[in-house]
Amino acid sequence: MITPIITDQATGRVLWRVIDCATYCGIGPRTWANYHAGGRTPQPVAHLDGRTPLWDAEEVKAWHANRPGSPIKGAR
Repeated sequence: MITPIITDQATGRVLWRVIDCATYCGIGPRTWANYHAGGRTPQPVAHLDGRTPLWDAEEVKAWHANRPGSPIKGAR
């Protein structure tokens, strides 16, 4: 099985699409999109093909760990 990832060539940062962010956070893609539309997620760092927003995976992980109601916030 092949599991492709998107990596920024200049920085080496792993970049996530909506589905990747949602999966990591344990929510649906539509919920992630609604959070983003409401300004409650980190800002995308780039766009693939001019349309698909991409987020820095480490920023999403940090956001998820510190967001209100996060299931991992108190688990450290």
